[in-house]
Amino acid sequence: MSALRIMPAISLLSLAVLSACSSEAPSQDTTTVYHCGALKVGTELNGEQLTLTFNDQSLVMQATKSASGARYVNEEKGAEFWNKGNEAQFSTENFSLPLCIAEGSLPQQISARGNEPFWLINRNGDEAVLRTPGEETKLAVTETTAIRDGFSIRFADDAELTLKDMVCYDTMSGQSYPYKATFKHQGSEHQGCAGDPKRLFAGATWLAQNSPNAQGEPVSLTFHSDSQVSGFAGCNYLTGSYAMTGENFQFGPLAVTKRMCAGEAMAYEDTFLRQLNQVNHVKVFADGTLQLQLKDGSFLNFDKGQLKLWRD
Repeated sequence: MSALRIMPAISLLSLAVLSACSSEAPSQDTTTVYHCGALKVGTELNGEQLTLTFNDQSLVMQATKSASGARYVNEEKGAEFWNKGNEAQFSTENFSLPLCIAEGSLPQQISARGNEPFWLINRNGDEAVLRTPGEETKLAVTETTAIRDGFSIRFADDAELTLKDMVCYDTMSGQSYPYKATFKHQGSEHQGCAGDPKRLFAGATWLAQNSPNAQGEPVSLTFHSDSQVSGFAGCNYLTGSYAMTGENFQFGPLAVTKRMCAGEAMAYEDTFLRQLNQVNHVKVFADGTLQLQLKDGSFLNFDKGQLKLWRD
């Protein structure tokens, strides 16, 4: 009997209260494109119906009552799409994506950081906090505008945070971030990175390079937005957790189904699972590849594939 793939459900995240910054609100057109982590989702509104398209799948949803924002559901798929301002949350019965951000806008909550000297800005709507060694300063956001390939956030004391929409690597940890940051403050300019690293890899299925395909399915990993992972190891399906800090990435205990396969597939799977237990760093590249680094300095390389929220 073939094993079933188990993808743990993810609780619907609470959306932050959105500021009324017109430069960050999507247009009022009937079509909007969102980026839900690594997954691009198109929406088209027609009366009370909302059609979502992503990769080669689509879903028609019906408007329903909502205390805040707009909420659409599809009961057959156990799916819900809830949007307010430029942010949305999209979930199905067994999978929830990272926070969806309308194309051409920023999330209301975002952090930027840099080294030598250390600095960290946590921005939430029209407020921000700047942390430097031994000091914490509150900053008021006065304007957020879209610029060429990025965004500019200006503050009341003439400080400015510029974010470029490109993969950025922390100069100390090597961690991947979705934005390159430049912070100008009190006559000084500081470089760094910004955004949530998970947005680069959660919301996509990553296909292992140079892996066998003896079972008719490629070896793969899918990272969920609640630090859960699922995938196919060559013969069996796996599910478990992962954890990441500023410098490290590691998998928790992985549950694996118990199917038996041909020798080549089983041998590859045994090696692959042992390697996953040795992973200590993750890096994402602009060309759509992902690299898991092992403790011995070797790598597992993956290509970005299409995430399927359900089997057709």
